[in-house]
Amino acid sequence: MLERVVAACRPAVRERLATGNALDWHPLDELDEFLTVLDRVAGRGDGTVAQGAGAASARVNLGRMGMRLAFFLGRPEFLMRRVAGVWRQYNDEGEMRVLEFGNGRMTTELVGVQSPSWAFCASITGWLHEAALAAGLKQSTVSHVECCTSSGSRCVWVLRKAPSESLRPGRLA
Repeated sequence: MLERVVAACRPAVRERLATGNALDWHPLDELDEFLTVLDRVAGRGDGTVAQGAGAASARVNLGRMGMRLAFFLGRPEFLMRRVAGVWRQYNDEGEMRVLEFGNGRMTTELVGVQSPSWAFCASITGWLHEAALAAGLKQSTVSHVECCTSSGSRCVWVLRKAPSESLRPGRLA
């Protein structure tokens, strides 16, 4: 399957995939293309596979024992704001901002990313959901409620807690 995905990418993307490593910086347009092709070839082209790729990335990036311990001991608000701050560690373009936290929801916005693809946005949905799981919010949902790749003027996600979970500051999840 991976060979079919790589073969469907432009030569520059194929070259980077063949010669790069996981620690290299990858240009956003190449990541966009890879996620779009991956979702189309390995899935139905509806964003589900790209979302899964984002979740897998979060599991790798947030899976370190120290991060897990911090998530276990910390407050959900602090932890989710920290997750938004992690953006700069892995991306050289844009910023993830937490706009609202409380009353059972978190609203976050991605700013400063020039022309992201819908597949890139789907991968962020998966990444945020996996981060919520790592923070102990096991039954929360993440929705991409506004997208600049469709009719929106910005990209906004809303995480909603399950009724049995707490997003109130000062309480453990």
